[in-house]
Amino acid sequence: GLTKLLADNAPKAMREQKLESYSGRRIAIDASMSIYQFLIVVGRKGTQMLTNEAGQVTSHLQGMLYRTIRLLEAGIQPVYVFDGQPPDLKKQELAKRFLKRADASEELALAIVSQNKQDIEKFSKRTMKVTQQHNEDCKRLLRLMGVPLVEAPSEAEAQCAALCKAGK
Repeated sequence: GLTKLLADNAPKAMREQKLESYSGRRIAIDASMSIYQFLIVVGRKGTQMLTNEAGQVTSHLQGMLYRTIRLLEAGIQPVYVFDGQPPDLKKQELAKRFLKRADASEELALAIVSQNKQDIEKFSKRTMKVTQQHNEDCKRLLRLMGVPLVEAPSEAEAQCAALCKAGK
């Protein structure tokens, strides 16, 4: 991904810092990327995900809650930026992702039949997609926490960069 590209081609463009070094600052965060991470990692084992008593997935909410608390405790003001409509240029990429998820679903079904736990874990993660409901759940949580959020007109990543450039 991007990290490897930068590390290989522009190693001085990256440096690790402690979270606390950002204390007193406002940071823009691509909400969809965070939600995706939470759905992949939080409370997950194979095809089983963290759910409430009604069976609704709550991994994204737990991840969003605890990450936001951690940032706030470090003196950082997060601003979560949610994706708007994808640009036309991204439609081909979205179609590719759809096909990759479909392929992963087929591989997952085979892994379940063969009871291959390693493949079940791998392919179940590849079938994950952030839904509008996940986004709405997280927006509600953030509003209840009093944490600002922005709904981008298009790509959240571009909106984060624009906010940063504008000093907001």
